[in-house]
Amino acid sequence: MIVGDLNAALQHMGSRKTNAKGRQLQDLLEEEKIDWILTSQPLLSFISNVETHPTIGSTSGHKPLTLEISIGVEHKPTSPRTSFNFKAANWIKFRKILSDQLQLWNQSRTINTTVKIEEYNMFITNSLLEATQAAIPKLKQATSSYTISEATRSLIKTKHQHYRRWKKNGQETDKQLYYKYKLLLTNSLRNDRKDHYKKLMSSLCQKKMYSESVWLTVRKFHQKRIKQSLPRIMNYNNIVATSEKEKANIFAEFFQSEIYAAPNNTLPFHDQVSNRVNIIRNRMQNTADIKWNKITPEEVKWHMKQLRNSATGSDNIHNRCLKNYTSQLIDHLTLLFNSIVDVGYIPSVWKKANIILLLKPNKDKHQPSSYRPISPLSCLGKLLERIIKQRLLLELNSRNILPQHQAGFRPKKSTMYNIIRIERYVKSQLHHPKIRRHTAAIFFDIKAAFDSVCHEGLIYKFNDLRFPTYIIKYLISFLESRTATVELDNT
Repeated sequence: MIVGDLNAALQHMGSRKTNAKGRQLQDLLEEEKIDWILTSQPLLSFISNVETHPTIGSTSGHKPLTLEISIGVEHKPTSPRTSFNFKAANWIKFRKILSDQLQLWNQSRTINTTVKIEEYNMFITNSLLEATQAAIPKLKQATSSYTISEATRSLIKTKHQHYRRWKKNGQETDKQLYYKYKLLLTNSLRNDRKDHYKKLMSSLCQKKMYSESVWLTVRKFHQKRIKQSLPRIMNYNNIVATSEKEKANIFAEFFQSEIYAAPNNTLPFHDQVSNRVNIIRNRMQNTADIKWNKITPEEVKWHMKQLRNSATGSDNIHNRCLKNYTSQLIDHLTLLFNSIVDVGYIPSVWKKANIILLLKPNKDKHQPSSYRPISPLSCLGKLLERIIKQRLLLELNSRNILPQHQAGFRPKKSTMYNIIRIERYVKSQLHHPKIRRHTAAIFFDIKAAFDSVCHEGLIYKFNDLRFPTYIIKYLISFLESRTATVELDNT
């Protein structure tokens, strides 16, 4: 690496004019095999161990410096998630291997401790993973999003030939031909992209407009943020992060202090809630043999069929694999789920999240607050959550606990429901038969309302509303001892 204060000015490098030293530098670059290194970020944060040495006879008085620049290739761990090519899956082979693996477990064994639940869940997970890896090939990373034409391939070859001749012989003719074919290649690639999108639009028009495949293609076309990469330097609270580990720590500190910060519960009421919740926890721990309607195989099977093809959690179990279930898998999951609810303990791997970061539109990518955290969780854990949620909704609806005007988190309702209610009320007041009335409204937008819910308050509320004991016991375990890791640039 050659560095120095060269006082060389070149017009094509951004200077106002080219001076004599600039021409000398340009001649040197054309004669020797030396490449420019143009940095897009300042190098100051990468420099360490700077030492100043005596002058070496220069009349300018400049002193040479020695320094270390830490910008080597950083080792990145592989992504905890594995992508599979489900279009090439051999589902018959998958079910055969899965059945053979699950038969190794004696279902007459009693699962009544936290250690046994962890062991049983690991057995089911490993059985699913072994069948998946044997019957489903891994997805190969695509080198291009579209196929280039033969004419484009020929232009690429010709351009490379003239480039090598120019660098070898230094002939001006080869240089001009290189730039000529470079321009032709750019136009040819542009035409290939146009043809690709024309075929894409034609294929969309031939399908049903409301089919899942159409909207899946549209989402892939618009979701450019998925292919993002983090900047070289990030800042948070006057801390500069350059390595992947430092960036992950910055995001972790930001999420812990600002997104998932514990609420400042200092009122006497909060002390009463905490004391009451401690009593509830102790009662749940000392309560054994709870009477409740056990989860049935039919219930597991019905909810499994409703699963979407969402991302995998840290255990790499995909919903597509669960939907290609066998009768043995249904029986094992039914036993596992009932044991979890009986003991009141959720496997630790189900509580571990790998946080994926998505850059918000038009936000500064150097700030951690500009990213939206997405936390994929275990698909097995989410399957049990769906079963508990359905039972919870039945309890809420049968007892009319939820107010009628609540639209959030309810089936067949959305925020549009309340907007229509407001519109109807305003119109009724404006068209009142006796006197025209005006309507005033106050809207609240609570920051991080969902993320900052008081966990102890939630347990207190469930107990106060007399929900079934097994649901409260499940909720306590669901809220405790959750962990997360930050995934940067798919590592």
